Amino acid sequence: MKTKFHGRTKHQGFTILEVMIALFIFAIILSAIYATWTGIVKGVKSGTKAAADVQRSRMAIRSIEDALLTAVVYNENIKWYYFVADTSGDLGALTFVSRLPASFPGVGRFGDSMVRRVSFYTQSGADGKAELVMSQVPMLLNTNNGGAEGYSMVLARDVAKFEFSFYDTQKKDWVTDWANTNALPALVQVTLALGGSGSSTLHKPEDVVTRIISMPSQVVAGVQAAGPVVNPMVPPQQQQ
Repeated sequence: MKTKFHGRTKHQGFTILEVMIALFIFAIILSAIYATWTGIVKGVKSGTKAAADVQRSRMAIRSIEDALLTAVVYNENIKWYYFVADTSGDLGALTFVSRLPASFPGVGRFGDSMVRRVSFYTQSGADGKAELVMSQVPMLLNTNNGGAEGYSMVLARDVAKFEFSFYDTQKKDWVTDWANTNALPALVQVTLALGGSGSSTLHKPEDVVTRIISMPSQVVAGVQAAGPVVNPMVPPQQQQ
């Protein structure tokens, strides 16, 4: 459309430069909106994962605590009730016999046989990161020669540390090695750290839980029939 103004022709509309500037400003606004939205999504996802990791670590520590609080040793066949801890590295392992409570994970799989050898250890997961595994097998269950298998489950993933220390009542101090496998320590300190399991020193655990557990350190009088000795640091289903 053209109009006359003082004898000259005037073109109405935007120039190419104005259109380009407007589009540039619009693109900046869209970029800012997208960056804000992706930041919110990542923040929600990260927060959800952190909350889940915290809950998982608390549940794992609770399972370890429940098992340690009900640990038993029968003096008539004490050789079956060894208490062994592997504390040689950041990812340790622990095995002992316990009269598990009814609320313990997987306890209902073997009926009324509550006295079981319980092991806590780590293994490499599908993503290459360490997983904390709990395994249990009833003392009266023969897992050898193709017999019934025990039960195991993953308690936590992306484990950076799984460490123990024990209170020595004679030394009046904490020790990292428990040599007396035929006796239970009075106190066990368990540390579980999740996240930050990368090889770089810049990685730090995102969640660290430490719990001091008071154990029933006395030996129980009487006899509890027991099955064959199992390897303390190998899952029951892998025993031969």
